[in-house]
Amino acid sequence: MFGYVTTDLRTLDKEDRRKYHAHYCGLCHVLEGKYGKTGTSSLSYDMVFLEMVLSDLTDAEEKTGQEKCAPHPMKAHDYVYTGCTDYAADMQMLLSYYSVLDSVVDDGRGQRKERQLLQHIPGIEERYPRQAKVIKVQLDQIMKAEKANLKDPELMSLEFGKLLGEVFVWDDRSFFRDDLRAMGCALGRFIYLLDAWCDRKKDARRNSYNPLRPSDDKDSVKAMLFDAAASASSAFERLPLDQHVAILSNILYSGIWFRFERGKKDE
Repeated sequence: MFGYVTTDLRTLDKEDRRKYHAHYCGLCHVLEGKYGKTGTSSLSYDMVFLEMVLSDLTDAEEKTGQEKCAPHPMKAHDYVYTGCTDYAADMQMLLSYYSVLDSVVDDGRGQRKERQLLQHIPGIEERYPRQAKVIKVQLDQIMKAEKANLKDPELMSLEFGKLLGEVFVWDDRSFFRDDLRAMGCALGRFIYLLDAWCDRKKDARRNSYNPLRPSDDKDSVKAMLFDAAASASSAFERLPLDQHVAILSNILYSGIWFRFERGKKDE
């Protein structure tokens, strides 16, 4: 997964850092409990954001604990999870599987992990047929466009946005489904565009597909990113959130820009 939807720790106070890390560890805890090491190796920041949005929106009951783990073996750390964490964990596995499958199809990398993930996918797809169907349809659309070498970053990012928008809607009966879908779609657009920007030089060296055109310089990509970020923020602000607003705002208004401004993979 991409891992771009993360916090800007420089502007997050100590208590909110603690709370965010507890939710991150909670998702890791649930992934390990449900899917073992295959689950924990699939963990990304993106689904922590979704988990915190849904937990706040639904006022989900929190369960807490402390544990040591492989990345932090010396001192026990806090973790917190809710019923929404289970959903985020399932979506993490589903998205990770198709991400790995894409690598296998492209260049044969990740075959072992693809087999490890695959054993869990039928059960997730049975629990969430709507999300699974949209993911497959949108990835098929993206794959066809990539094979045609379509150079249209805004259109391609929208195809991925539709995918993530559906993932953000846990319950399609929810009163807030439209805003959740809109926020997820906009974040998906942002993620796709940012990944294309970060990978542009590597893709050129490997002669791999990238949706960016020769005319898409930093300023033009930044304009597309601003549009996607503004749409995500607008939908976010319509949601009646009250528990994790400071953390989620930090992510949307600052954290998602970190890789573009300071952490570019190819520069």
